[in-house]
Amino acid sequence: MDEMDTLINAFYRRALSGEWRGYRREALELLRQGFDAEGAAWWTRSRKAEAEAGELTQVPFNFTSPLKLARLPPPETGDEAVTEMGGAAVALVYAPARSGLLHTLALEFPQPPTAQTRARFARAGAHLCEASALCLHQFIQRDDWLHAMGRANRGAAALVDAEGTLYATSDRFRALLDELAAGAETWRLPFPLPRHALGERGGEFSAGELHLRVEPCGSWYLVYARKPLPLDQLSPREQEIARALSHGKTLKSIARQYGIAVSTVANHTTRIYRKLAIYRREDLIGLLRGGTGGH
Repeated sequence: MDEMDTLINAFYRRALSGEWRGYRREALELLRQGFDAEGAAWWTRSRKAEAEAGELTQVPFNFTSPLKLARLPPPETGDEAVTEMGGAAVALVYAPARSGLLHTLALEFPQPPTAQTRARFARAGAHLCEASALCLHQFIQRDDWLHAMGRANRGAAALVDAEGTLYATSDRFRALLDELAAGAETWRLPFPLPRHALGERGGEFSAGELHLRVEPCGSWYLVYARKPLPLDQLSPREQEIARALSHGKTLKSIARQYGIAVSTVANHTTRIYRKLAIYRREDLIGLLRGGTGGH
């Protein structure tokens, strides 16, 4: 196995064992080191997104920008094209046919690279993008797998930008969108993301019958979607107490946990049962186990 095969294997090993949130920077650093480059950049965007949208990762310093990378033409034929950026910098534009994403990788070499080096860069860069797709798929499908096993999860997941452009969707998220807006465009959300949900802490909102929660993820956002659950009609404190009751905790232990009186817990419990139209703790446990798609 030569050095290039070793580098490519490292991309896939990291993709299978790592976490998507850290994968881009780790993989890009592997690429930079593998080619003894002085700098590296990786810009991923939707082919239909605005010119400056997407995620730009750079190591170890900033030597380019989305606007500069946006000027690079996509491949005329095939999936990839290597182009000069000026000086000793070279870029690979990778556009896999089965994906709506466009990847641009750039390396800054100490001196202009040879034709052989550019060819090796094209091969390694294409594998890096494929490995990242594998890592992202595992990440975005995780809650679908938990749901299939009947375990608590955050809901069906998608990765989007502030304009609602879809970069990745889990199977269940796509199915929920199809139910909400049949025939809608497949490359973006069929509803706008509210401004209050795009802050540093994200936020929650509803669209049709869907409850959605937004979390920042680099320059993108994770959106978790689910259908309404019985607990949605409870207040936040009532939801906490309902979950504690379903875990078998006594009123006294719940009161101690939240620093409130036992009588207060009892009052909350009465309201919980009334709102959910149930009479026993066993009924509450059944409701919560049946609603494993909750946040």
